[in-house]
Amino acid sequence: MKKLFLTISVLFFAFAASAQGNMNQTGFHDISISGGYGSNMQFIDSYTKIISGYPSYEAKDFKFLPIVNAEYGYRISEKFAIGAILSFQVADSHILNEGKDNTKARDTWYSLMPQARYFWYTTPRTNIYSKVAAGLTARRNKYTNNNGIIEKFRDFGVAWQVSAIGVEFGNVVCGFAEAGFGTQGFIQAGLRIKFAF
Repeated sequence: MKKLFLTISVLFFAFAASAQGNMNQTGFHDISISGGYGSNMQFIDSYTKIISGYPSYEAKDFKFLPIVNAEYGYRISEKFAIGAILSFQVADSHILNEGKDNTKARDTWYSLMPQARYFWYTTPRTNIYSKVAAGLTARRNKYTNNNGIIEKFRDFGVAWQVSAIGVEFGNVVCGFAEAGFGTQGFIQAGLRIKFAF
């Protein structure tokens, strides 16, 4: 096992050394993982729970877990990359009815979106870009009350993201951060790896 890991590490670093300065060219791929916060779906969900129902109905104790994003991109030109995004997010809350029925609510979203990035500024180690994405989200709602009664609901909707500004720094392995609005949140940050076949 150690030999396999050592071999893979040597091949990766050999490739990385040979690819210095070429990672932003046409034909290169990238994969990334990031965490985000403040998606439009979480805020809409909390707002809907707060204003809906009867006067005795109260939603509180909202907890938004970080949004987990995995992305793939392919550089089709010096200025454009296309790809896809997988996004996963969870929100927890409590629902009180006349201050008694403490129902636990958990909302989970799974999203898949094709994406496009436009690069405003590019050097071998720095990229500044904007991103748009739109696709489908599957939502699962689970409600559990004090009596252990569980209700589950599922539905589908539109997922989307507009990141007005993204900054990426690095060559083979990059750190990046984005600010925008949508399924991935108003802010996200993560790591990106670039490679070629």
